[in-house]
Amino acid sequence: MDGTTPNTTAHSRAMPFWEDVLADMEATAEEYEQSGWNVVQLHPGDVTPRWTEDHDEFGLDILVPNDEFDAVSDLLDSGVEFDAFEAFRAMGDSLVFVVVVMEDHDTETAVCYPTYYDVRGAEQMLQDAMDAGVMYSFIRTLTEDRVRFTHDDPTVFQPPEPEQEAETDDPATSADE
Repeated sequence: MDGTTPNTTAHSRAMPFWEDVLADMEATAEEYEQSGWNVVQLHPGDVTPRWTEDHDEFGLDILVPNDEFDAVSDLLDSGVEFDAFEAFRAMGDSLVFVVVVMEDHDTETAVCYPTYYDVRGAEQMLQDAMDAGVMYSFIRTLTEDRVRFTHDDPTVFQPPEPEQEAETDDPATSADE
């Protein structure tokens, strides 16, 4: 990448929206907690789309702090199995923002994390997901420890339809399920 491609600039372009997206995630987590769920919140430092042609896998690569990764890893080691997910989506500055909630209904455990990608730089990732009928999130650390979450409905990661986009231009005020 030459520094002008959408994926290179996505992080800096996401920043004006990021506090609102984090607030949405925190409010969502609080709703789960008020319902008695155990919730782990992740705060990504960077999110990068991956596609099969360049990476042998596709999905969103999500860099998180070690302590947050360890909390997710501990859940998985204790037998938590995420059997469902919710996704709340919005757009801003050609970026798609998605707050994801991985759910284990048996243990009432959830992992919440925000993601984003530039529509113009993620076409192949989105196509790979639609072709496979699934989307992946790779939660990882700088040392490349990682876990993979599988989302059985890739459509919720697609950009909103144009009429939805006009209604949901502020990531802090919109949600898709």
